[in-house]
Amino acid sequence: MNDTAMKSQDISPGTQEPMAVGRYCDRNGEQQLLPYSHPEFERAILMYQFRLGTFHFRTGDEVLITSLFNESAQFAPMERSLRDFGLVLLSADSSFFDAARIESILRRFNVAAVAGINAGVLDGLIELGHDPLKLFANRVVWARPDAHARLAAVPGINLRAWLEVGPAVAMQCALGEGAHINRLEWQVDTVAGEIVLTSRLHRAVNFERYHTGVHAHLECAACACGSADPRVMLSGART
Repeated sequence: MNDTAMKSQDISPGTQEPMAVGRYCDRNGEQQLLPYSHPEFERAILMYQFRLGTFHFRTGDEVLITSLFNESAQFAPMERSLRDFGLVLLSADSSFFDAARIESILRRFNVAAVAGINAGVLDGLIELGHDPLKLFANRVVWARPDAHARLAAVPGINLRAWLEVGPAVAMQCALGEGAHINRLEWQVDTVAGEIVLTSRLHRAVNFERYHTGVHAHLECAACACGSADPRVMLSGART
């Protein structure tokens, strides 16, 4: 793990004790271990609940999450949040090789939303002869940056952004005006256009002025959804 990302871990025994280990991507695109604690997990659930609450999902709606096993720090809290909302969770790998299962789920179930779509999934669907427009039409689709850039030009998809900003998650609400980063969890700054993070609360791994490698405009005014979280404004994003 990158030592410059961590501060001393001798604070509040127990509150920083890891419950699991995931990963995050550093500014060079390399994966680093990301231990996370139970308090962090619970706080992330609340963050996702606020984002989901801006949409008009109904109890029993089905939501497909596409992710990988090592992305538990990012997606396990979202899964719990969906269950707490009374939504039905469906899952598949966010990879080229699981495209057939993703298409099968979208065809067989009345999926209201899909999260975590990336370029590999899109390539896999196209390779199998499927049209992403038809598969994702009339559904909320939270896409990662590499897929968002491709789907932004496609009409008929209720497209929203989901992206990793170092160890943090940025996610668009229903209004689609930038991707929110949890201000209670992170102090968010920019240096020469690069997003820099400092953890506000005790974590299994704390971050101090961590340069994420993500360059974007940061909007700090409150969103009309009611959140005062800073928002990553994606160039070329369609709302």
